[in-house]
Amino acid sequence: MKVRLPTMIQDPLTSRYKGMRLQESFYITQEPFFLDGPVTMRLAVVDFDPETGARVPGARFVPPAGDRTVGYYALANPYDIYAPDFIQVNAFSTVLKTLYMFEEADTLGRPVAWAFGAPQLLIVPRAGEWANAFYERDSHSLQFFYFDAGGGRIYTALSRDIVAHEASHAILDGIAPDLYNACTPQSLALHEAIADLTALLMAFSSHSLRRVVLEQTGGSIRDSTAFSAVAEEFGRALDPAGRIGYLRSLLDPVTMDQVPRSEPHALSVVLSAGLYQVMVRLHEWLKQRYVRETGKPELSVSGRALGIGTRWFKSLIFRALDYLPPGEVTFADYGRAVLAADQALFPDNDLLREWMRQEFIRRRIVSSSAQLAVETDFEHPALLDADLQTLAESDWAAYFFANEHRDLFGAPMNVPLRVRPRLDVTKRYYFREGSRDVRELIFKVSWDHYEPSGLGRPFPAQRQITMGATLAVDWETRRVRARLVSQHGQQEQSDRDELLDRLASAGLLLPGAYALGFDGKPLRAAVRAEIMSDELMRVRRTANLLHLIPEG
Repeated sequence: MKVRLPTMIQDPLTSRYKGMRLQESFYITQEPFFLDGPVTMRLAVVDFDPETGARVPGARFVPPAGDRTVGYYALANPYDIYAPDFIQVNAFSTVLKTLYMFEEADTLGRPVAWAFGAPQLLIVPRAGEWANAFYERDSHSLQFFYFDAGGGRIYTALSRDIVAHEASHAILDGIAPDLYNACTPQSLALHEAIADLTALLMAFSSHSLRRVVLEQTGGSIRDSTAFSAVAEEFGRALDPAGRIGYLRSLLDPVTMDQVPRSEPHALSVVLSAGLYQVMVRLHEWLKQRYVRETGKPELSVSGRALGIGTRWFKSLIFRALDYLPPGEVTFADYGRAVLAADQALFPDNDLLREWMRQEFIRRRIVSSSAQLAVETDFEHPALLDADLQTLAESDWAAYFFANEHRDLFGAPMNVPLRVRPRLDVTKRYYFREGSRDVRELIFKVSWDHYEPSGLGRPFPAQRQITMGATLAVDWETRRVRARLVSQHGQQEQSDRDELLDRLASAGLLLPGAYALGFDGKPLRAAVRAEIMSDELMRVRRTANLLHLIPEG
């Protein structure tokens, strides 16, 4: 069944001052059914009346009938973007479009499952009055709020940047669920950076926005706030003087030594802005290439360059998420995963990998390119005769294999291993002779690491963190396409100490039952120190504090 869905091109304010129309449509055929709400197999909108708090009916779905081959949601006034039914449908369609972007054949190449173990992610487009929005695993929901500013009402559910940003938190939680309980600041900052880059890629995916922006900038994305500024209307509403005009900027030249190492939102910009500069260089390189090939001026080839560059960039930053080792990760771990993904995707072109190394050094994420070295494309004797189908399907076979071949996973001796669910995925790769689909086995194992908690009583003296390794194996050749193992040192331990001390001092890190409400459910604004023994704790739900605007 083919269905047409409207979606905002930008937030209302940004669209108006850039002279763009407010909405565009996209068509989908992948969903097995649509219901009023909107509701599909994996998404469900739940809306509430702002005045009474009562649940309100969802937008009505009109299926194809007769000569009409396309279904749609019936809106009382399709041009009234502030009407409840439009807000419902826009939030739904933007989340769905974001989800599809992650799942494309040249990205993850597979459906994403939600980390909370239920089939549907709930979307609450008018969750209450507050200048915020967030994803919450415990309630299986994305919650978008509204607030009054400048004589009007701002709905976060009408901002494409904000909806895509929060949707990516839910998607990333399904891909790398350990990050939700991470206590390494860079792990939490990675969540924020990927969310901001997702908003960027959603902007790049809009043909209407691309055309208008490139015409206004002469074909450049180097200084375009339409792409690099995250949540412009929201940022302007919080800063009526207009000094900033956005929530975060991907043009920020900030480096690791210029931000607090324990503040994930500030830390995230180091990574997201650095990767944006890689995208800028890729776009400029593709433009020059197409100018040479066609003889046309830069402006006329800039749209093609941005379209091709976006697919390349998207494939790398999202596909790298499958290659991340489980548990606590750093920006350098993610950088190695991106380099491994690019090596597999474009083995004959090292240009983007070199730009990545340069940017990570310039941002002081690493001090040398040697710190980004990653093992790719090699044989291991244990895999030559292994039954990959059995390893994919049987937890026992997978555990036995990993335990017997700890060297392959870089796992320490004499520590219990946990084998994660394996992924049998087929992804699209590009070679000189063209593209082809490659079947991969993604095999992850993890283990516990113990270190001082850095906290006084009532917290235990030791904390447990998770570390691990990922193997990506070519199903046909049995060659290891990438091996990534957690790499942590004293700096990362100090960063964890600083973050947890800051949370404890602010009353946000609570031990055991103190992090639960009277109903036994976790407190929304608390990080739980789960007490495992008198001397050992582990941290849970740190990512629950990754609101659009941080608390505490």
